[in-house]
Amino acid sequence: MVVLTFARPLATLLGGLVIWISPAVQAAERVTLMVGPFSRSVEVKELRSFSEGSEPQGFIKAALRLSNIPHDRARSVLANRVDIPFTLLGRLLYTDLGEAFLGRIATIFYPRHAADAGVPALRSGAILSVARSDTGKLNPVDFLESYPNKEIVVDVPRLLYFLNRLNSIEEVAEFFREPF
Repeated sequence: MVVLTFARPLATLLGGLVIWISPAVQAAERVTLMVGPFSRSVEVKELRSFSEGSEPQGFIKAALRLSNIPHDRARSVLANRVDIPFTLLGRLLYTDLGEAFLGRIATIFYPRHAADAGVPALRSGAILSVARSDTGKLNPVDFLESYPNKEIVVDVPRLLYFLNRLNSIEEVAEFFREPF
């Protein structure tokens, strides 16, 4: 049964390679923030530009002003890179705990018009963003640019709840790096 244990990761790897070959067609172009029945969208390229140091424009500027978040703090969150080795990330996302984690995260971040595809889309986006990175680190904007759907929806109230409960994703990664 060795073939069966490798079938799932191999299928994902092959699917990821197909997505990797044509990233411009598959990458997220827009992030839609949902708060109840209200939504606003921001282009991923605007987030990239802001994270790299340009002044916020349009919705980003208005959101930062309304939330009273300093530009530097928001920029540092978008530019933050979490060091997680590619192989560790792959192993982590295919464990029972990884599946449960992705399932919870898929209620916060999911593809527009395909919410059922949230778990595979998250897994693919995370793995591809680390694989494409020259530093081997996970970054929010890189993740969005690797997400295999043109539009990713973010449920803002659920995201805020999750962020209040999670101390640090680096703590989670460190837990999986340590041997038992």
